[in-house]
Amino acid sequence: MRTSTALLAFSVLGIHGLLNAQTVIPLVNETASGQLGINLRLGDNSRYFTYILDTGSAGFFTAKGTTSAWDHTIDSATGDTFSVSYGTGSLVYSGVVANTKITFSDVNGVEHAVNDVKMGVITNEPYTGWNADINHMTGGVADPIPPESPITHLFYGTLGAGLYQTKPDGGSLVSVLAQMPIDAGLTKGFIIHTGGASSTSATLTVGLSADEMDLFPIKIQMNASTGTVTNDNSTTAKLYPESQTTANYTIIKGEETYTAVANLLLDTGGLGTHITTGTDINPPESMVSDGRIVDGASFETQVDGISLSQALDWLINPTGSTEYVDKVGVVSGNSDGSLNSGIALFYNYDVYFDTENGIIGLRAVPEPGMGWLLGFGGLALWGFRRRLRVR
Repeated sequence: MRTSTALLAFSVLGIHGLLNAQTVIPLVNETASGQLGINLRLGDNSRYFTYILDTGSAGFFTAKGTTSAWDHTIDSATGDTFSVSYGTGSLVYSGVVANTKITFSDVNGVEHAVNDVKMGVITNEPYTGWNADINHMTGGVADPIPPESPITHLFYGTLGAGLYQTKPDGGSLVSVLAQMPIDAGLTKGFIIHTGGASSTSATLTVGLSADEMDLFPIKIQMNASTGTVTNDNSTTAKLYPESQTTANYTIIKGEETYTAVANLLLDTGGLGTHITTGTDINPPESMVSDGRIVDGASFETQVDGISLSQALDWLINPTGSTEYVDKVGVVSGNSDGSLNSGIALFYNYDVYFDTENGIIGLRAVPEPGMGWLLGFGGLALWGFRRRLRVR
């Protein structure tokens, strides 16, 4: 196992390096379900709850029930509403937009509050089994298990780390990370470090130092910025499309070769790596079978001339199933089309998002992680973003 990104850099850079002003927040690495969790508390509530950290979502959404554990979590409703759909549109969260204070605890136990955060409070019933009175996505108990017990902990919503803003009818919400103030001398952005599929040292670092970014050998350009937003707490954030970058794809099956240029979404909230077909990427039927690229075909992804397919060398599946190892799913879409990396890319790379300059940095995890082009056997995989659930 590796130390956290920031602690590794500290050992290289020394006391005058990057740790002084960065916020390094521990993450919960839920390998069995392929999710990253982040602990936080809302408003004046003294209790921490665990949310899914999702780079494929914008905004922050929470379930809201009636038990005492949720008292004083929401400061005020804005009068606006939101609605956000996932995957094919079969899963929809909708409700009211509110303002609150969000508090994180860093790796040293120091609390960091973010005031006047605009967020969504889910009031609809997204699917059968939803129970707002027990305040989380499905199942569980009214008095929840603390997040310090990761084997049995519950997810209470989504903390989006996407770089875009939801549409006006989606409440015009942005990521909490885009609403966090950072100290002078740091670049706006964040680093996600898992340390590999089975690591217990996963961290989120908010604020980037030049010294630390220099430690990332792979740097790729984001898609062009879509503008800047000023948040309720007077912070500003540069916005980007939902898919952060664009890649070249090559599929080879025997004598047949298919190439495409399409968007790439680096998505901690995705399961298996999958293509959503569209005008930019639509593999021929001869290369697709049973909702995925056929066995025996090779799949390569290149961004700015850099191949990310070396992750195929690391084929470790914590579920013990090999059914979906080294597979790329294919889901029908109706737009431009894209590739979703799924969580496994983050098991193989430390990833930073420099939102100030539109750069993504990648640094390979040195020990075997989980192959990037990988799904999870036994789970509902390709393209359908799983609803939030408890275990």
